[in-house]
Amino acid sequence: MKMNLRLYVAADALTEARAKGTHVVVIDVLRASSTIVQAYESGVERIIPVDGVEEATRLLPTLDRDKALLCGEQEGMKVDGFDLGNSPLEYTSTAVGGKTLVLSTTNGTTAMVRAAASDEIAVGCFLNLKAVIAHLVSAEPERVSILCAGTNGLLSLEDFVCAGLMVDGLLEAYRNELTLNDAAVAARLLAGSMTDIAKVISQSSHGQYLRDLGFEKDLDFCSRLDLYSSVPTVVDGRIKGREQSSHR
Repeated sequence: MKMNLRLYVAADALTEARAKGTHVVVIDVLRASSTIVQAYESGVERIIPVDGVEEATRLLPTLDRDKALLCGEQEGMKVDGFDLGNSPLEYTSTAVGGKTLVLSTTNGTTAMVRAAASDEIAVGCFLNLKAVIAHLVSAEPERVSILCAGTNGLLSLEDFVCAGLMVDGLLEAYRNELTLNDAAVAARLLAGSMTDIAKVISQSSHGQYLRDLGFEKDLDFCSRLDLYSSVPTVVDGRIKGREQSSHR
């Protein structure tokens, strides 16, 4: 089966019309995608990605507060009054096991909300790169959109390189049965010349920004390749936990 693959370098580029009829992979390496994958592995019951702090606080009273946590960041830092920030290292089984997370981040969860009209939204990063590729190969969608969350509407190097590696893996699986847009071609070429993921992340502008905020350990963690084999997916605005999901 042929696949038509389009890569978008920032969340604003994916319109509702472009999302319809596609399988979307949202990539926000630093840090929403990495945090969601880590929370999924830590036994979270469900994750609700939302577009903004106001929406997160509005939603919280509708949930069981004993099991629900407000999570996320603004400008990289935990929001005042929230239970957790956006560091994947916070999302241990002790902290989030069996919990419902309402997650708001500046770029990543906004991208997921923008992709709501798609047939499926998968969450990808370096931590589960091969798993996402395998998931798409198994699903055999005719149209795929890789959506790099970016940073405040601009391209993020770490997202773009991760997307390029994903494109390369899909090209290998589909051989000549894959049609790419120019952004996907460019990302693949760049990824081929930037093989040191830790260096990519550390040299990226957002990586440097997070380091200045004291999140250097997050950069190390988010650069780990294929640590996990699971693919969290957003269905009806929710990500079911590992125990409830069919994706492993």
